[in-house]
Amino acid sequence: MKQLFVLSLLAVFFTATVCAQTGSSGIFRTAKDFKNGKIEYAIRCDSQSHKIKADPLFKRNRVIVKHEGKTYKIDKDSVYAIRYCSGVVQRLYQKKAYQMVNEGEDILLYKVATLPMGKGQPAETTWYFSKDATWSIQPLTLGNLLGAFPDNHAFHDAIIAEFKTDGELPKYDDMHKMMRINRLYENSKKQ
Repeated sequence: MKQLFVLSLLAVFFTATVCAQTGSSGIFRTAKDFKNGKIEYAIRCDSQSHKIKADPLFKRNRVIVKHEGKTYKIDKDSVYAIRYCSGVVQRLYQKKAYQMVNEGEDILLYKVATLPMGKGQPAETTWYFSKDATWSIQPLTLGNLLGAFPDNHAFHDAIIAEFKTDGELPKYDDMHKMMRINRLYENSKKQ
Protein backbone atom coordinates (compact mmCIF):
# COMPACT_ATOMS: atom_id res chain seq x y z
CA MET A 1 0.00 0.00 0.00
CA LYS A 2 2.84 2.36 0.92
CA GLN A 3 4.60 1.63 -2.37
CA LEU A 4 1.44 2.39 -4.35
CA PHE A 5 1.12 5.73 -2.53
CA VAL A 6 4.76 6.61 -3.19
CA LEU A 7 4.46 5.65 -6.87
CA SER A 8 1.30 7.76 -7.21
CA LEU A 9 3.05 10.69 -5.57
CA LEU A 10 6.04 10.34 -7.92
CA ALA A 11 3.73 10.19 -10.96
CA VAL A 12 1.97 13.39 -9.88
CA PHE A 13 5.32 15.12 -9.28
CA PHE A 14 6.69 14.01 -12.67
CA THR A 15 3.53 15.11 -14.51
CA ALA A 16 3.56 18.52 -12.80
CA THR A 17 7.23 19.00 -13.62
CA VAL A 18 6.76 18.10 -17.29
CA CYS A 19 3.67 20.33 -17.62
CA ALA A 20 5.46 23.25 -16.02
CA GLN A 21 8.24 23.04 -18.62
CA THR A 22 6.06 22.83 -21.74
CA GLY A 23 5.47 26.57 -22.07
CA SER A 24 6.60 28.68 -24.95
CA SER A 25 9.00 31.55 -25.40
CA GLY A 26 9.24 34.29 -28.02
CA ILE A 27 8.25 37.88 -28.75
CA PHE A 28 4.93 39.67 -29.14
CA ARG A 29 5.06 42.40 -31.78
CA THR A 30 1.88 44.23 -30.70
CA ALA A 31 -0.58 44.46 -27.82
CA LYS A 32 -3.10 42.64 -30.03
CA ASP A 33 -0.61 39.80 -30.56
CA PHE A 34 -0.10 39.66 -26.78
CA LYS A 35 -3.85 39.47 -26.11
CA ASN A 36 -4.24 36.73 -28.75
CA GLY A 37 -1.13 34.79 -27.65
CA LYS A 38 0.52 35.19 -31.07
CA ILE A 39 4.25 34.70 -30.49
CA GLU A 40 6.97 35.23 -33.11
CA TYR A 41 10.22 33.24 -32.97
CA ALA A 42 8.29 30.84 -30.76
CA ILE A 43 9.76 27.70 -29.28
CA ARG A 44 8.50 24.97 -27.00
CA CYS A 45 10.62 25.35 -23.88
CA ASP A 46 10.59 21.63 -23.12
CA SER A 47 12.18 20.59 -26.41
CA GLN A 48 13.85 23.60 -28.06
CA SER A 49 16.10 26.46 -27.08
CA HIS A 50 16.98 29.94 -28.20
CA LYS A 51 18.27 33.16 -26.67
CA ILE A 52 16.50 36.47 -26.38
CA LYS A 53 18.33 39.51 -25.04
CA ALA A 54 16.30 42.65 -24.52
CA ASP A 55 19.18 44.79 -23.30
CA PRO A 56 22.36 43.56 -24.96
CA LEU A 57 25.52 45.48 -24.20
CA PHE A 58 26.02 48.42 -26.61
CA LYS A 59 22.78 47.58 -28.49
CA ARG A 60 20.29 49.20 -26.13
CA ASN A 61 17.79 49.96 -28.89
CA ARG A 62 17.55 46.37 -30.14
CA VAL A 63 16.32 42.97 -29.08
CA ILE A 64 18.66 40.17 -30.15
CA VAL A 65 17.00 36.81 -30.89
CA LYS A 66 18.98 33.66 -31.68
CA HIS A 67 16.42 31.31 -33.19
CA GLU A 68 16.96 28.09 -35.18
CA GLY A 69 20.64 28.90 -35.73
CA LYS A 70 20.06 32.44 -37.01
CA THR A 71 20.48 35.78 -35.25
CA TYR A 72 17.81 38.46 -35.62
CA LYS A 73 18.24 42.09 -34.53
CA ILE A 74 14.86 43.71 -33.93
CA ASP A 75 14.25 47.35 -33.02
CA LYS A 76 12.78 47.61 -29.53
CA ASP A 77 10.13 49.97 -30.87
CA SER A 78 8.68 47.09 -32.90
CA VAL A 79 8.44 44.66 -29.96
CA TYR A 80 5.57 44.85 -27.46
CA ALA A 81 6.73 42.15 -25.03
CA ILE A 82 8.96 39.12 -24.57
CA ARG A 83 7.97 35.82 -22.96
CA TYR A 84 10.87 33.83 -21.55
CA CYS A 85 10.93 30.10 -20.80
CA SER A 86 10.96 30.95 -17.09
CA GLY A 87 7.40 32.24 -17.55
CA VAL A 88 8.42 35.88 -17.10
CA VAL A 89 6.83 38.35 -19.51
CA GLN A 90 8.64 41.65 -20.01
CA ARG A 91 6.85 44.51 -21.71
CA LEU A 92 9.11 46.89 -23.61
CA TYR A 93 7.92 50.46 -23.32
CA GLN A 94 9.93 53.53 -24.31
CA LYS A 95 13.05 51.36 -24.64
CA LYS A 96 12.78 50.04 -21.06
CA ALA A 97 11.77 46.57 -19.82
CA TYR A 98 8.95 46.16 -17.29
CA GLN A 99 8.31 42.74 -15.74
CA MET A 100 4.61 41.92 -15.90
CA VAL A 101 3.26 40.29 -12.75
CA ASN A 102 -0.35 39.54 -13.67
CA GLU A 103 -0.66 38.44 -17.28
CA GLY A 104 -4.29 37.82 -18.20
CA GLU A 105 -5.85 40.39 -15.87
CA ASP A 106 -7.48 43.65 -17.03
CA ILE A 107 -5.24 46.16 -15.27
CA LEU A 108 -1.66 45.04 -15.84
CA LEU A 109 0.91 45.54 -13.09
CA TYR A 110 4.66 45.67 -13.65
CA LYS A 111 7.61 45.71 -11.31
CA VAL A 112 11.13 46.94 -11.86
CA ALA A 113 13.79 45.92 -9.37
CA THR A 114 16.69 48.30 -8.85
CA LEU A 115 19.95 46.87 -7.57
CA PRO A 116 21.29 48.31 -4.32
CA MET A 117 23.68 51.25 -4.70
CA GLY A 118 25.93 50.25 -1.83
CA LYS A 119 26.84 47.33 0.35
CA GLY A 120 24.15 46.42 2.86
CA GLN A 121 21.41 48.37 1.12
CA PRO A 122 18.30 46.47 0.01
CA ALA A 123 17.15 46.17 -3.59
CA GLU A 124 14.24 48.46 -4.38
CA THR A 125 11.11 47.53 -6.31
CA THR A 126 9.16 50.18 -8.20
CA TRP A 127 5.63 49.38 -9.32
CA TYR A 128 3.88 50.48 -12.52
CA PHE A 129 0.55 49.78 -14.20
CA SER A 130 -1.31 50.09 -17.47
CA LYS A 131 -5.07 50.39 -17.72
CA ASP A 132 -5.04 47.57 -20.29
CA ALA A 133 -2.54 45.96 -22.66
CA THR A 134 -2.65 48.87 -25.13
CA TRP A 135 -2.33 51.67 -22.58
CA SER A 136 0.86 53.51 -21.59
CA ILE A 137 2.79 52.42 -18.51
CA GLN A 138 2.57 54.77 -15.52
CA PRO A 139 3.84 54.70 -11.93
CA LEU A 140 1.40 52.80 -9.70
CA THR A 141 0.03 55.53 -7.46
CA LEU A 142 -3.42 56.20 -6.06
CA GLY A 143 -3.68 59.41 -8.11
CA ASN A 144 -2.63 57.78 -11.38
CA LEU A 145 -4.94 54.82 -10.84
CA LEU A 146 -7.95 57.03 -10.08
CA GLY A 147 -7.10 59.24 -13.07
CA ALA A 148 -6.98 56.26 -15.43
CA PHE A 149 -10.66 55.51 -14.79
CA PRO A 150 -12.28 58.97 -14.57
CA ASP A 151 -15.88 57.79 -15.00
CA ASN A 152 -15.84 54.64 -12.85
CA HIS A 153 -16.92 56.10 -9.50
CA ALA A 154 -17.64 52.69 -7.97
CA PHE A 155 -14.00 51.75 -8.65
CA HIS A 156 -12.79 55.05 -7.15
CA ASP A 157 -14.80 54.40 -3.98
CA ALA A 158 -13.46 50.84 -3.69
CA ILE A 159 -9.86 52.00 -4.15
CA ILE A 160 -10.20 54.74 -1.55
CA ALA A 161 -11.82 52.31 0.93
CA GLU A 162 -9.23 49.55 0.37
CA PHE A 163 -5.89 51.35 0.03
CA LYS A 164 -4.44 54.09 2.23
CA THR A 165 -0.98 54.38 0.61
CA ASP A 166 0.62 53.75 -2.78
CA GLY A 167 2.66 50.93 -1.24
CA GLU A 168 -0.52 48.90 -0.59
CA LEU A 169 -1.63 48.93 -4.25
CA PRO A 170 0.29 45.80 -5.42
CA LYS A 171 -1.63 43.53 -3.00
CA TYR A 172 -2.46 40.01 -4.15
CA ASP A 173 -5.90 38.54 -3.38
CA ASP A 174 -5.18 34.94 -2.33
CA MET A 175 -8.85 33.96 -2.24
CA HIS A 176 -9.58 35.04 -5.82
CA LYS A 177 -6.06 34.32 -7.19
CA MET A 178 -5.60 37.79 -8.70
CA MET A 179 -4.25 41.22 -7.86
CA ARG A 180 -6.58 43.03 -5.46
CA ILE A 181 -6.90 46.04 -7.80
CA ASN A 182 -8.35 43.80 -10.50
CA ARG A 183 -10.79 42.18 -8.09
CA LEU A 184 -12.09 45.64 -7.13
CA TYR A 185 -12.22 46.62 -10.80
CA GLU A 186 -14.23 43.49 -11.71
CA ASN A 187 -16.69 44.21 -8.91
CA SER A 188 -17.08 47.84 -9.99
CA LYS A 189 -18.06 46.79 -13.53
CA LYS A 190 -20.93 44.68 -12.13
CA GLN A 191 -22.60 47.67 -10.49
